[in-house]
Amino acid sequence: ASMTLFSVLTTQAGAQEPTLSASQSQGQKLFRNTCIHCHGANVWGTFTLERRLGAEQGLLEKRTNLVGAYVKAVVRNGVGSMPAYRRTELTDSEVDAIVDYLTRGSSR
Repeated sequence: ASMTLFSVLTTQAGAQEPTLSASQSQGQKLFRNTCIHCHGANVWGTFTLERRLGAEQGLLEKRTNLVGAYVKAVVRNGVGSMPAYRRTELTDSEVDAIVDYLTRGSSR
C-alpha cells in the first residue's frame, strides 16, 4: 500500500510531543513564565546562543544535548549576560523542574 503525500503530511502534522511527566510539565510552565522572555524564539538570549553555538543550538526548548548539572549551575551562577537566579526567585525544586523539562529529550 502506498501512502500519498497528503497522508504523510497529515500524519506528521498530527504527531504530538511525548507526554510530559508532572515535573516536566511544571518545568515547562516555569520556563515559559520565567525564561522564555530571553530564551524564546527571536529574542536576544536565543540569538546569543545561536551566535556562539550555531543556529540549531539557540532554542533551549528544542535542544537534545543539555546537561542538567550545567543548566542548574548557569541558573544559580549566571553566565555572560544571563543573571544568576537566587533561591528566593526560583526554589531548588523549581530549578529541578525546569531542568527536567529542558533535558527531557537529552541522553545526558
